[in-house]
Amino acid sequence: MLCKKGADYAIEELILFGKYRVISVLGIGSNSTVYLAEHLKLKVHRAVKSIPKTAADIPSFSKEDGSLREATLLKNLNHPGIPLIYDIDEDDDYIYMTEEYIQGESLDTFVLHQENISQELIINFGIQLCEILDYLHHLSPCPILYQDLKPEHIILCGNQLKLIDFGIASFFTSSGSHFQLYGTERYAAPEALDGLPITPSSDIYSLGKVLAFLAAAAAPAGLSELSRIIARATAASPSERYLSAADLKEALKSVRQHACRSSSHLIRNIAVIGSRPGAGATHFSISLVSTLNKKGIVSFYMPTDPADTFEAMCRTNHHIKEREGIFYYEYFRGIPNYGPGIEFPLPADSCLVKDFGTAPVDPDTLASFDLIFFVLSGSDWDVTSAVSLWKRFPAQDQTVCICNHHNTKAAKTLAKLLGKRVCCFPSDPDPYRVYAEKERLISAILEKKGGKRKYLVLTEKG
Repeated sequence: MLCKKGADYAIEELILFGKYRVISVLGIGSNSTVYLAEHLKLKVHRAVKSIPKTAADIPSFSKEDGSLREATLLKNLNHPGIPLIYDIDEDDDYIYMTEEYIQGESLDTFVLHQENISQELIINFGIQLCEILDYLHHLSPCPILYQDLKPEHIILCGNQLKLIDFGIASFFTSSGSHFQLYGTERYAAPEALDGLPITPSSDIYSLGKVLAFLAAAAAPAGLSELSRIIARATAASPSERYLSAADLKEALKSVRQHACRSSSHLIRNIAVIGSRPGAGATHFSISLVSTLNKKGIVSFYMPTDPADTFEAMCRTNHHIKEREGIFYYEYFRGIPNYGPGIEFPLPADSCLVKDFGTAPVDPDTLASFDLIFFVLSGSDWDVTSAVSLWKRFPAQDQTVCICNHHNTKAAKTLAKLLGKRVCCFPSDPDPYRVYAEKERLISAILEKKGGKRKYLVLTEKG
């Protein structure tokens, strides 16, 4: 039962059914309120949706409005892109649906924070959404149509997209179904808006519209193939669209393969070494990981420092969140160094950026890396020691030299002394944010590396 302690009604004093302590309000809708709650015994967070029975127009669970339909649909689903349902409870006035608490931001909010979005990232998002829809569309005995796919209902949670708000989802039969309203006008298929029978093709149309929304925030260059996929997915006639979410996924994978032909995706292990303390090896490593993730290359940062040092660094930025041993913030993904004998399982085809700082590195260890960045501060007092260190550097051929802090004069001087072209890394006030200039530089380096040609290492405008 919902209880109130003391004389005043305060959110932090609400206890639900003796199991959950309500912490705050996450959102208020037209017929429900969503709370952030803590499980009293497990000490984990949950999202609790409170639905007034007057709004639901039901005395108990014997009938189902949209919110209860959502719970019924979700409680037996098992997919990483769909939130879990833990409990459904009721008292005299409310129905309470306890769900997995999703930490992240919706796609529409995510796009607002980006200067531009890479084609690779759009394709990766599209493939994840196809996998979620394909799962729903092939449930047995009755497939589920989501019906309201739009950016507000898609949450970016680390590298995983989560589909929320199944309020108007329904079971699908071969004869189709008639309802008064399906989804949001901007994203709903024409047949849904016209009140005609809907099929899995209607969800594909909505997915195409979401891809179009993301593509509008991307640089137009190189989007022609993706644009053709979007056009087919959003065809007015269902018969002209992709036959299934799996077919759309294969089309997106084909474009991704073509877009990544530079083979930058073959770079799996990257080392970053600083010429001296304060040169910016950690700053550059964080920037590199954030940029690679924005490009759609799943990447993780790992320091050689002990785990507690990395965790202390993360605590200085209250935006960084930890989940299952991985630290997240915007595009950044980081893993502490848990020491020898403990190997953190990385996703397949992901890239690891290892920050050595100024620690001495064994030549055999360096030989195992696909790419090495040597970060130079560019300071006058650092030039002599940097050149001396470079002459003893064991892996010059696979190393890119980076002059930090946008010091073009120092970059040119170092290039002459080292006998190697030097990148001048742009001004970077926030390593967690991806700016167009540093994205262009890192993309150019990876493309030349992947193409097995000499590095394109830029000074100023190249």
